[in-house]
Amino acid sequence: MTPGTARSSSVFNRHPSLLDRDDTVLIVIDMQEPFLAAIHAREALTANVVLLCRAAGILGIPILATEQYTARMGPTVTVVRDAMATKSGDGPAPIDKLVFSAAGSEPFCTALSQTGRRQTLLCGVETHICISQTAHDLLHIGYSVHIAADAASSRTLEKHKLGMERIRDAGIKPCATEAAVYEWLGAAGTTEFKEILALVR
Repeated sequence: MTPGTARSSSVFNRHPSLLDRDDTVLIVIDMQEPFLAAIHAREALTANVVLLCRAAGILGIPILATEQYTARMGPTVTVVRDAMATKSGDGPAPIDKLVFSAAGSEPFCTALSQTGRRQTLLCGVETHICISQTAHDLLHIGYSVHIAADAASSRTLEKHKLGMERIRDAGIKPCATEAAVYEWLGAAGTTEFKEILALVR
């Protein structure tokens, strides 16, 4: 193997707590303006969600997005919709839901199942409500569940921390946004690495 060439997961059996780009689905939860207006550290949260979406697009990782009661709460904010767009200009249509756990939405579960992937990485809002409930339920039905802790937030830092404590206590894996991106990459020296490096600098 030449330097800078990443071994595929089928050859290189990595630790199951690490994210595998060939088995991950990025799930973006409820990034809508009425929720974000009161969110703790909104700018940092949004920047990290955008980074995950753009990295996923470069690496061919499928993205599923949800919206809570779209008719009343409005669409996903433009900056995130734009980041989810593929090179051909389209992107995933967010899945409208009324349930707090996305796993309670039949259209969401169908779309997730159709990816054929078993790892999920969650980001968005709010940590202690929709993200926590979705994460617990996805774990319960057999998915490996990860949370990008700095790409998730709540209306207060305390609620975010409490949500993350409960998530971690359930065996759900927290990580930093950059950690997730670099686990997806696996190695430096590739064209994809250079593209993503421009995003994280």
